[in-house]
Amino acid sequence: KTQIVALDKTGTITSGKPVVTDIVGNDKHELLRIAYALESKSEHPLASAIVEYGKANNIKMHDINEFSIDAGYGLKGKIEGNAVAGGNLAYISKFANVSDELIKNAEELAKEGKTPLYFCKAKDVLGIIAVADVIKEESIVAVKNLKNMGIKVVMITGDNEKTALAIAKQVGIDIVRADVLPSEKSKVIKDLQDQGEFVAMVGDGINDAPALALADVGIAIGSGTDVAIESADIVLMKNSLIICGEEAFLRSHYVELAT
Repeated sequence: KTQIVALDKTGTITSGKPVVTDIVGNDKHELLRIAYALESKSEHPLASAIVEYGKANNIKMHDINEFSIDAGYGLKGKIEGNAVAGGNLAYISKFANVSDELIKNAEELAKEGKTPLYFCKAKDVLGIIAVADVIKEESIVAVKNLKNMGIKVVMITGDNEKTALAIAKQVGIDIVRADVLPSEKSKVIKDLQDQGEFVAMVGDGINDAPALALADVGIAIGSGTDVAIESADIVLMKNSLIICGEEAFLRSHYVELAT
């Protein structure tokens, strides 16, 4: 019955193990120290990329106080009495003026499928750290097979639109819902259902759980969080989307041949 398969991006289409790809700033060492301090307090996959980079390069992080997370937007705290923050452009623009040149750099990185993260100290923007996640090769196969079955494939992500479109193009997905906050994923599923479509949702994270529960069919990646697995109707035993596309595709063609 499925007419739409909605796919979470991080950890579902991609490996969920992003890495630091670019560092843009006049004082890269200070940029990394502040970014490392902020992201060490976060459990987001993008944060882990900066933390791993900091460890690998022996970066000495600052001590941070008054830390808090604005889910889906960014992080903030205080270092040596100075306010610091990290996150997307809209979030950092609340604390400091971002130059047109830096925004242009970020847009170029986004076009390459990278996620640019801005960081500031006091009212000064320190620069950008770009992070990218590796696309699972099997995701490309799964999307192709689903589309061959006449199923619409939608990618849901918190990434900015430019980054999201770049990744979707690599995978072969035409419909993208970008800039989606963690709490808004279930709303995307509801909007798709309101169009009269039968919707399957595939995800792996804690913030996918409400969407998995609301979808007509919730499918969790086997390596995902316990909450996601408990919320789903089906659990894929492998950390792969291929089962979503390949077996269903082969089965549909078998039925056609048999009839």
